[in-house]
Amino acid sequence: MLADALMRLTTRSGAARTYRVETRRRMSAELATAVHFPSSPSPLLFTTYLSEPVAERLRARGIDYVDTAGNTHLAWDDVLIDVRGRRKPAVPTGHASPRGAGAFGRAGLQVLFVLLSWPEAADFPYRRLAEMSGVSLGTVKTVVDELTRAGYLYERGSERRLARGAELLDRWSEAYSITLDASLALGEFAAADLSWWRDAEADLLSSGVQVGGEAGASLIDPHLRPASLTLYATGLPAQVIGRHRLARAESGGNVHIRSRFWRAPGPESWIVPSPLIYADLLASGDPRQREHGDRIRSGDDRLKRIDRT
Repeated sequence: MLADALMRLTTRSGAARTYRVETRRRMSAELATAVHFPSSPSPLLFTTYLSEPVAERLRARGIDYVDTAGNTHLAWDDVLIDVRGRRKPAVPTGHASPRGAGAFGRAGLQVLFVLLSWPEAADFPYRRLAEMSGVSLGTVKTVVDELTRAGYLYERGSERRLARGAELLDRWSEAYSITLDASLALGEFAAADLSWWRDAEADLLSSGVQVGGEAGASLIDPHLRPASLTLYATGLPAQVIGRHRLARAESGGNVHIRSRFWRAPGPESWIVPSPLIYADLLASGDPRQREHGDRIRSGDDRLKRIDRT
């Protein structure tokens, strides 16, 4: 991800900090939790307006910010500038948003997932995109048109290409946690020994089951020790459930079985694509998983490629 600018601030006492300036037109509470900024140089967020709950989340993550209302937080060494409570500036009515909000409904999110997971799919025929994302041809056309108008897709010669991938991943992760995440649940189960899955790659693949969530993340980031297992399948995998003695749990189970809503363009891995793993970690609301989400975004090849788009 390229910075919008670099800024160096120096005080009279000689304290100095170089910021990596990142601009966002909007910042909701969910996006404040999901947005990813490289840690070096330190990020400085510029945006239109931050409500106090949103600003609080940014401060908790150590992200400094300035908005157009004057709300400001800059903190390093002996420097602290903390301005809160400024009201949102008036915005003229009658101007439509150019950011393709309709593409972030449930069906649109499924198309976006395919584009983020396999960026080459941006140039696929609509029919193939519909088959991969499990939505209608009309939905694919609507999503592609809206993303093009919003600047997330562009034409290069006769090909379509993905653009502003880092921002799109931030927005998709935010919308996923609000709109799509809860709708995917197929069942909650409990396993006395959660380690069984690590030796079950062939078994899971033969049953059409893939690993996601923090278990999937632990295969990317070995520092993570998963406390739960998230499995994606087209339906409840009865053989896997029986073979590994998974007991149905009303709530609080450590095995979460979820609906797989996509079809890959080639052979499947036994773990889901990393954009979904990343979004699962953020949607968990667990600060530990959030930290590991940042780690895999900085270390996973597929996520790094998105950030460079």
